[in-house]
Amino acid sequence: MKKQKKLIEDEKDDLNIDGELEGEDTGKGEAEEEFEVDPNLDYRSIQSIVTYDDEDYIYSCSLNDRIDEIFQESRWTIINPSKKIPKDLIPLIFQDILKELEGTEFSMVEKFVAICDYTAINYQKAYESIHMKYKELIVQEMDQKYGILGKKGIKKIF
Repeated sequence: MKKQKKLIEDEKDDLNIDGELEGEDTGKGEAEEEFEVDPNLDYRSIQSIVTYDDEDYIYSCSLNDRIDEIFQESRWTIINPSKKIPKDLIPLIFQDILKELEGTEFSMVEKFVAICDYTAINYQKAYESIHMKYKELIVQEMDQKYGILGKKGIKKIF
């Protein structure tokens, strides 16, 4: 124990901790003057602010809820959507859900993305697996919105 105390005292001397503590007492008043607390600030101003457009949020939630209803009422209820779905079932699941979503206000791309998210299927894997008519609808919709075919000089899709 005596050796440890002696080592601690030696380290204090080497680092001049006692001298620093004395120096801090005189500098403490200066530090208080530099830092002033604004009474108008509260914890809410410190938190990050994330705002969602309520209409967009409600719109996407209604799509997700509708997909969940369709999935739970379908023949695929025995499959857990959070588990890996066999590749040969992907086009059938998409076909059933998309058929039920026909005539809704949602775009094909929104439906596709929402189904992929709900079933935890990779977008590329799902796109490769779905029926050709759905692929064409997705590409045409993307072309109308972003002009992707014109940018790449593509005149015919399939």
